[in-house]
Amino acid sequence: MITCPETEPQAVAIHERCDYVCGFMFSPQHRIVLLIKKERPAWQAGKYNGAGGKIERGETPTEAMQREFREETGIDHADWTHFATVAGYKDHFCVHFFHATGDISRATSMTDEEVVRVQISNLHDWPLVRGLHWLIWLALEGSYQVVTATDEVFE
Repeated sequence: MITCPETEPQAVAIHERCDYVCGFMFSPQHRIVLLIKKERPAWQAGKYNGAGGKIERGETPTEAMQREFREETGIDHADWTHFATVAGYKDHFCVHFFHATGDISRATSMTDEEVVRVQISNLHDWPLVRGLHWLIWLALEGSYQVVTATDEVFE
């Protein structure tokens, strides 16, 4: 059974592919979101996603989010809020989603994947990774409940 662990305070145990984070940083007025133009993996190439990646052994999801965001954008931001966890019971993956507000003008591309600023009102014009639109709106909404799913939910 793959169980997506709680986000804090314990470190995440790595279970096959149950080990990712993805984050959206918004401008202070919540009119712009920072996204990454993906080059890999192949199914994301040419599309836009939040900053993120794999959780390293011994890291909490929040620590991984801080590290991944710094590595991809050059911004060291500590105040991330976990707002959702998505688990795939067939593919054994788990993605912890975070949001933050900050000075996105300081962001720069630190890898070969371009950092872009997208107007929230124009999200529908951008080729986002499938399902990302609703996650961005969920992050902006602010009233939600975190539910962690396990394989048992799907049996």
